[in-house]
Formats: sequence, C-alpha cells, structure tokens
Amino acid sequence: MKKTILACSFVFLFFLLAAAQAAENDASLKIILKLQDKINDTLAKMDSDALFAVREVQKEGAGGDYARKAIAGLAASSPYTVDCSFIDAKGIMMIVEPGEYKKYEGSDVSGQEQMIRLQKTRRPVMGDAFKSVEGFYASDIEEPVFSARGDFAGSVSLLFKPEDLLSAVIKSVTNDSSLYVWVMQKDGRILYDPDPDQIGRMLFSDPLYEPFPDTVAFGRKIAADRTGSGSYNFYDLGTTKPVKKNAVWTTIALHGTEWRLVVATKEFSANDKQDAVIKNATQQAVSTLQAVYDRSKKDNMTLDQAKETGANLLREMRYGDDGKGYFWADTVAGVNVVLYGDKKVEGKNRLDANINGVNYVREIITHGKQPGGGYTDYWFPKPGSAEPLKKRGYSLLFKPFGWVVGTGYYPD
Repeated sequence: MKKTILACSFVFLFFLLAAAQAAENDASLKIILKLQDKINDTLAKMDSDALFAVREVQKEGAGGDYARKAIAGLAASSPYTVDCSFIDAKGIMMIVEPGEYKKYEGSDVSGQEQMIRLQKTRRPVMGDAFKSVEGFYASDIEEPVFSARGDFAGSVSLLFKPEDLLSAVIKSVTNDSSLYVWVMQKDGRILYDPDPDQIGRMLFSDPLYEPFPDTVAFGRKIAADRTGSGSYNFYDLGTTKPVKKNAVWTTIALHGTEWRLVVATKEFSANDKQDAVIKNATQQAVSTLQAVYDRSKKDNMTLDQAKETGANLLREMRYGDDGKGYFWADTVAGVNVVLYGDKKVEGKNRLDANINGVNYVREIITHGKQPGGGYTDYWFPKPGSAEPLKKRGYSLLFKPFGWVVGTGYYPD
C-alpha cells in the first residue's frame, strides 16, 4: 500500500510540473499588473506632493522661509525622496532640503536633460536617470512654478533613486523567488534588477551583455513596444549558467517618460524537472524513515530494529510514472545499507568507490550532509548493466540512523 501511494504521488508530481509552465504565464501577468498599478500609484503620489509644494511656493514667492518650509515638507513626504529643491528660471538650485543637501544651493543644473525639456515645454517632467550633482544616478520629477502674472519662475524638483523605489515596491508585491523582475529605460539603462551589479548598466552597449545578442535584441524590442512578451537567454541569478527566460513586459509612464517593467520566469528543462522529482522523492523517503524512528520509540524497539525496518522499507520503495525509481542509503562512514537488495554491495564500505575518476559515494555523502541535502553528478551503471552512464543524484542525511539517503536519474 505504501509503495502504491508513493508511486501515485510522483505521477501526480509529474503532472504538476508539466502544468507549471502554463501556469507561469498567468502568474507573471497577475504580478506585472499589480506591480504596474503600485509603481504608477507611487509615482503619481510623489508627483501630487510636488504639485502641492508648487502651490505653497506660489502663495508667497520663492524667496522666503515659507518656500523653504514647503520644500522641506516635500522632502519628508516620501521614503524614496533623496532631496527636493526650488530651481529658478535659469536652472540654478536656490533652495535645497533636507539640510544635509543645502551645500548644493547655487548649483547650475540647466544643462540636465529634464531641465532642458522643462524650459522648452513649461510642462511637468519626469527625467530619465542621470548623474545628479549629488553624485549618484537618480531621476526627478519637475513641476513648473509660475508667478502671479503667469511668467515662468522655475520649478519644484523632487529627486529620487529609482532603484530604491522599485526595490521597495517589488518586494512589497511579491517574494516569489521564481519571478525575475527588472526595469529598464527606453535607452537601455537598467533601473532595477535583482542582481545589483546590473543596475545602471546599459543593456545595448555594456560588455556584460555582448555574449547574449538575443538578450540585446529582446531589450530593443522591449524599448520599441509598450507591452509584449518573448524570451531571452541570460545568466541564472547568482550563477554563470545561462538559462532561457520567458518574459512579459509593460510600461510605467509619467509626464512623457516611460520605463519598461519586465517579469521573467526561468524555463525549466526536462532535467530541471527531474531534479525536482528526485529531491521530493528523497525527502519523502527520509520522512518515511522518520516515521519508523518515531514509532520505534513508542513501541520500545531498539535502534538496530528500527534501522532494519527502515532499510526493508527503503529497499522496496519505488517512485516515478514507470515505477522504476529506487533509493540507496549509506552510512556517513561509507558503508552501504541499501542498494536494491544487491548483496554484493550492501554491508560493504564503498567510500572510496571510483568510476571515471569520481569518488562518487564520498561526494554523495558530502553533499547529503549539507543543510537541506544536495545534488551530485557522477557515473554509474543501470541495474543489470556493467556500463557506467552519466547520472545525477540527490542525497539527504537522516541523522537518527546516521544514513545518507539518495536517488537519481540518467540525464538525456
């Protein structure tokens, strides 16, 4: 009965993995819409606060304490704000708050891209990321200020780091580690990425992306279209292993400036799915041993009796849609306990067993003793054969018995 239940559970797991890829698209769409709404709402709130400060400045002009108080209030209105300022019609920063940034008063920022746009249009602007006079890459929201006679008098500026804003909003919406969220300007500058090293890089020209021309081409497609979907190849997060990623994107926009918001998921290969299967199988096998151990204490069994019961169960357990998946177990010292009833192996120490230059049992034990277990790549013959084939296993320590339990598969 136990074998039947276990086999059925792994057949079901295969169906879940097959359905997972289709479900990823729906999950990505749901997440990207939530993120789009929240980022747009956050920017709109900051813009509204800047507009309120403009009205306060216009009440008594930009020359007095009232204007400085309004700018200081704006600077404190959002956790993502770095500093706020009143910039006169010539592009000179006349008031800067909070106090630690007052040293930049008198700076000429008239040559910055967003200031040129403001001067030309006299309309609100959100600038692309630029190197601020404060010394870091930032973006800002500029709201024009007019005199009582309607003359252009300058602007109220709210400076923020897109990286900080985007990081906070993304983490508040999803903590799903399978989703890879990044944000890009239309010129290819990365505003946010889970890999901090990529933030600020130019996708279209940075050497990091040269080995991945399809990624650069995908980035250009993202820049050209406000929404869409597609795939690209790039390093898996935290590794130097290239993987295929399926992505959807949409647009964040304020005052004519657009950011592209991208949500990507790694495309799982057949071997990735097999990895998940053998890990789950091993965890279930160890759970069975835990149940045996727990029961032994209630029934006053000796530890040796509990081990014998556990070994007999483990030797007979099978999983997979073909029912051919089996388990092995070795003590932490390398003595084999279970290997599909092979009496030539069971009871023998195989710590130094070596096939094709790999001390595979030693590595299986080492990886199995890691927190949460681990994978091992090695060579081993299939049952009934003498020819070693490439194999990948997952192993996990069961401490009460001092066993490292594992199973594996032969990659295609």
